[in-house]
Amino acid sequence: MTDLSDAAEEKKVMIMRNEKQIMKQNDAPAGINIILVCRIALLGVCVWCVCKIGVSVVSVVGIYILIRSVLKIIRLSIKVIFSLLSIIFLVAVIAIIIAFIL
Repeated sequence: MTDLSDAAEEKKVMIMRNEKQIMKQNDAPAGINIILVCRIALLGVCVWCVCKIGVSVVSVVGIYILIRSVLKIIRLSIKVIFSLLSIIFLVAVIAIIIAFIL
Protein backbone atom coordinates (compact mmCIF):
# COMPACT_ATOMS: atom_id res chain seq x y z
CA MET A 1 0.00 0.00 0.00
CA THR A 2 2.77 2.44 0.87
CA ASP A 3 4.67 1.59 -2.32
CA LEU A 4 1.71 2.71 -4.39
CA SER A 5 1.26 5.90 -2.42
CA ASP A 6 5.00 6.66 -2.65
CA ALA A 7 4.92 6.12 -6.40
CA ALA A 8 1.87 8.34 -6.73
CA GLU A 9 3.53 11.01 -4.60
CA GLU A 10 6.68 10.89 -6.73
CA LYS A 11 4.57 11.20 -9.86
CA LYS A 12 2.82 14.28 -8.45
CA VAL A 13 6.17 15.83 -7.56
CA MET A 14 7.51 15.21 -11.08
CA ILE A 15 4.38 16.73 -12.63
CA MET A 16 4.69 19.81 -10.41
CA ARG A 17 8.38 20.20 -11.34
CA ASN A 18 7.57 19.95 -15.04
CA GLU A 19 4.77 22.52 -14.69
CA LYS A 20 7.08 24.89 -12.82
CA GLN A 21 9.73 24.52 -15.53
CA ILE A 22 7.17 25.21 -18.27
CA MET A 23 5.96 28.30 -16.40
CA LYS A 24 9.54 29.61 -16.13
CA GLN A 25 10.02 29.13 -19.88
CA ASN A 26 6.80 31.00 -20.66
CA ASP A 27 7.52 33.98 -18.36
CA ALA A 28 10.52 35.44 -20.24
CA PRO A 29 8.89 35.89 -23.66
CA ALA A 30 5.81 37.44 -22.05
CA GLY A 31 7.93 40.13 -20.40
CA ILE A 32 9.78 40.81 -23.64
CA ASN A 33 6.49 41.12 -25.51
CA ILE A 34 5.10 43.60 -22.97
CA ILE A 35 8.21 45.79 -23.25
CA LEU A 36 8.10 45.63 -27.05
CA VAL A 37 4.42 46.59 -27.14
CA CYS A 38 5.04 49.52 -24.75
CA ARG A 39 7.88 50.80 -26.94
CA ILE A 40 5.78 50.52 -30.09
CA ALA A 41 2.89 52.33 -28.38
CA LEU A 42 5.22 55.12 -27.22
CA LEU A 43 6.62 55.43 -30.73
CA GLY A 44 3.08 55.63 -32.12
CA VAL A 45 2.15 58.41 -29.67
CA CYS A 46 5.32 60.33 -30.57
CA VAL A 47 4.64 59.99 -34.31
CA TRP A 48 1.04 61.13 -33.78
CA CYS A 49 2.21 64.20 -31.81
CA VAL A 50 4.75 65.08 -34.50
CA CYS A 51 2.08 64.81 -37.20
CA LYS A 52 -0.37 66.97 -35.22
CA ILE A 53 2.20 69.67 -34.46
CA GLY A 54 3.62 69.66 -37.97
CA VAL A 55 7.28 69.64 -36.99
CA SER A 56 9.79 68.50 -39.59
CA VAL A 57 11.49 65.14 -39.22
CA VAL A 58 14.94 66.76 -39.16
CA SER A 59 14.07 68.86 -36.12
CA VAL A 60 12.63 65.84 -34.31
CA VAL A 61 15.83 63.87 -34.96
CA GLY A 62 17.90 66.86 -33.80
CA ILE A 63 15.92 67.21 -30.59
CA TYR A 64 16.21 63.46 -29.98
CA ILE A 65 20.00 63.56 -30.42
CA LEU A 66 20.24 66.64 -28.18
CA ILE A 67 18.17 65.08 -25.37
CA ARG A 68 20.08 61.81 -25.63
CA SER A 69 23.43 63.64 -25.44
CA VAL A 70 22.33 65.66 -22.41
CA LEU A 71 21.17 62.51 -20.62
CA LYS A 72 24.49 60.79 -21.36
CA ILE A 73 26.41 63.79 -19.97
CA ILE A 74 24.26 63.76 -16.82
CA ARG A 75 24.78 60.00 -16.41
CA LEU A 76 28.55 60.43 -16.88
CA SER A 77 28.73 63.24 -14.32
CA ILE A 78 26.81 61.16 -11.77
CA LYS A 79 29.22 58.26 -12.33
CA VAL A 80 32.21 60.58 -11.83
CA ILE A 81 30.73 62.01 -8.62
CA PHE A 82 30.07 58.52 -7.21
CA SER A 83 33.58 57.41 -8.20
CA LEU A 84 35.11 60.38 -6.38
CA LEU A 85 32.93 59.72 -3.32
CA SER A 86 33.98 56.06 -3.25
CA ILE A 87 37.66 57.01 -3.51
CA ILE A 88 37.27 59.53 -0.67
CA PHE A 89 35.46 56.91 1.42
CA LEU A 90 38.19 54.32 0.81
CA VAL A 91 40.92 56.81 1.74
CA ALA A 92 39.03 57.69 4.94
CA VAL A 93 38.62 54.02 5.88
CA ILE A 94 42.30 53.35 5.25
CA ALA A 95 43.24 56.41 7.33
CA ILE A 96 41.04 55.21 10.20
CA ILE A 97 42.57 51.73 10.05
CA ILE A 98 46.10 53.16 10.04
CA ALA A 99 45.22 55.47 12.96
CA PHE A 100 44.01 52.50 15.04
CA ILE A 101 47.04 50.39 14.18
CA LEU A 102 49.55 53.11 15.11
